Order: sequence, then C-alpha cells, then structure tokens
Amino acid sequence: MNIIHLDPSQLDNVEMFAIQDLPFMKVMVGDNPEANNLPIFVSSDNKVSVDISSYTQITLKLTDWPVDEYMYFLEGQVEITNKDGSSRVYGPGDSIVMPRGFTGTWKQLSPIRKISVSYPVDQFMTE
Repeated sequence: MNIIHLDPSQLDNVEMFAIQDLPFMKVMVGDNPEANNLPIFVSSDNKVSVDISSYTQITLKLTDWPVDEYMYFLEGQVEITNKDGSSRVYGPGDSIVMPRGFTGTWKQLSPIRKISVSYPVDQFMTE
C-alpha cells in the first residue's frame, strides 16, 4: 500500500452532475445546481470513504443526514443552520463534522470545494 495524495485539481477533469432531491436532502434554492465528486479512497471493509467534491451555489434542507461526515473546506463559504436555529459560516481551512442524523439548512454563499471523510460509506457519497 502507498500513501494516497489528495489533489483537489483532479476535480477539474470530473464531469458535473445535476443535484437532485433525495430522502434526506431537498434543494431549496439553486439555479440548476450541480456537483462533481471524486472518490479517492474506500477502506478495504467498505465502511470509510474519502472524497473530493465541488458544488455550485445551492441551499439545501437536510433531514436525518445518513452518514457521519468530516468535511475540510478548500474553497468558498457555506452557512450551516442547526435545527435549533443557531448558525455559523465556514470557509477555506475550516473543518466540521456533520453527524449522522443531522437536520438543518446548508446554504452556500458561493460555490465550494471540499474534502470529506464519510462513515459508513453510502451510495450517494460515491456517485
């Protein structure tokens, strides 16, 4: 096994896809929102994934988020509002953990690019 280098520029060659509503995620605002995702690593037991992704500007209503997800923001800003109404803006260099079961609002203030680590691996994370 070798070390795996996370190079965000690899996303430049990955085609964007339309973001659609899912049972845990509803598009609230966004003009034909798109994303791209590059799976970098999946553990040998298929439980942990590491991805680099980017998203056009979008606002999402999240309900019962299906995975535990660590995110490191490379570009752009997002305002995340918790169910209790408290919110915070995150941007380049910020790290967060969105726990499984999270309910709230994800409002991008600009397009973003991020690295994420998810557990357990979920089908939507590796499209």
